[in-house]
Parts: sequence; C-alpha cells; structure tokens
Amino acid sequence: MKAALLALAVWAPSVLAQPASLFEFHSGFWVNLHLFLEQQALSKTPVAGVSPAWQMAVDYYRKEVAPRDLLSDDMAEISNALSIADPNQPIAGLDPRLTQVLNQAALEYRERWWPDHDRINKQWIEAVKPLLSQHGAALKAGLERVYQTTWQADPVRTDVATWASESGAYTTLGPTHITISSTDPSYQGDAAPEMLFHEASHALIAKVRGELDRELKARQRLFQRRNFWHAVLFYTAGELTRRELTDYTPYAIANKVYDRGWAGALPVLEKDWRPYLDGKIDLASAVQRLVDDYGVAP
Repeated sequence: MKAALLALAVWAPSVLAQPASLFEFHSGFWVNLHLFLEQQALSKTPVAGVSPAWQMAVDYYRKEVAPRDLLSDDMAEISNALSIADPNQPIAGLDPRLTQVLNQAALEYRERWWPDHDRINKQWIEAVKPLLSQHGAALKAGLERVYQTTWQADPVRTDVATWASESGAYTTLGPTHITISSTDPSYQGDAAPEMLFHEASHALIAKVRGELDRELKARQRLFQRRNFWHAVLFYTAGELTRRELTDYTPYAIANKVYDRGWAGALPVLEKDWRPYLDGKIDLASAVQRLVDDYGVAP
C-alpha cells in the first residue's frame, strides 16, 4: 500500500480533462474493473466468467472486498491508486493478493466488457459537459455562498464507471475524489450535474455540519434522523439546480430520498433552510430553526 500512497501525491492528467473546468473526468480501466468485480460479487446473478481467473476474482471480492465500506480510508486508498494507474501496465503497490487478483482478471475484463463500459462512460461524460459549461459556474457560486467556503483550486477528480456503489455515486476526501455511475437511470440528463455538485458538496459542507453540531450540543438535542446534514446537502444541491435549470425536479424529491431517510424533513427544509438559500436569513438563524423544528430531546 505504501507505493499506492506515494502515487497519490500527484493526480495523473486526463485526456478527458478540460482546462479551468470544475471536474476532471476519467473513464479509467482499473477503477472500472475494481468496481465491476465488486458489483458482480454483490449480485445475486453475476455474469459467468470464461476463465478460472475471473471466477476466482469475483470470489475474492465477495469475501474480502465487497463487505468493506467504499468510504473507508483503506478503500479510498485503493480507489485513488487505481484511478491514477497506467491502464496499459500491470497494477503494483497494492496488497499483494488484491494486486494478483486484479492483474489476473484484467485480461478477460479488457476483452469482454471494457470496450462497452468505456464507450458508455465517455458518452455520459460528453453528455454532461455542455450542461456544466452552461450552468456549472452558477452552481459553483451558489454552493460557495451557501456553505461559506471556496471550491478547491484544481478540478475535482471524477471517475466515471458503469457501477459506482449501490447508491450510484460516492465521494472520498483528502483528496476529493468522486466516483459516479454512467448507467444509473436516475443520474442521466439534467440530474447528472445535480449529482456531480451533490458529490462535490461533501468537500464543502464542513462549516454547516459544524454549526449544526454545535447548535445541537448547546441545546442538548438530537435530530430526528441520523446524518440530517446529508438531507441539508441533498436539498441544497437539488434546489440550486432546480433554480438553474428549467422544469427540473430535484433528485431527492423525484426519488423519494427524504421519505426513506429523513421522514418529515422536506417541509422543515422548505420552511427553515430555503429562506437561507434565498438570502433572507443568515446561517445562524437557519441552523437554529432547523434544530427547533427537526430536533428532539435525547
């Protein structure tokens, strides 16, 4: 793992990157292989491999990789290392067994699945670029204003894969690294920029999370559902995107995310957080109102 960590000091350039862009897109061979193996390991109906090496790789991932949280530090290190690895050279520097599994599975993946996966990923990238060119600057400015912080100096490294966790996307920090699905039906069209800015918001929301935590502690309260800050993040990215696009329904509303994760949160966010987005109240007031209306006694 030491070699992988050393490699993270510099992100490799991408042929899909655009100068001065907010996101640097990659359709990377090794990241896609890694996530496809994880998907197959989790699937109740995995695709049968031709070679023994492929089945061995799926079995290894089922036992050793799939049970681990993609957001954990060790899985983030693997993803970061694979993201910058040369697609035409064998993997090196990871856990020896994982290295062996990936290198042995690479031949069948490259021949059977990678051409289609790479094509789908690049189609998704090309489809989202015009939307980012048109709306990206406004969405970035809106998030910076709401979260009272600044976007990172370099574009956010973004790996596009045919499968990117059961939720469709995830983000790890230090460095900020987004992985997003090119095939998830709910991540297509106008939803694509919302979800990119949603994922990027995980690196921007620290101040708001801190304010929420401090207010809860001072008032000796808890939110009705855990990780309510994530509901705030969903609402913020979705509402700013709705204002920027035409006839757009935010992802969390279209996919009933609040109903599943934070029952009763949407009316509270509309009442207490939306005025802050509108510039009618300050952050401290919005936080106090959220704790008033969605907080409960321990």
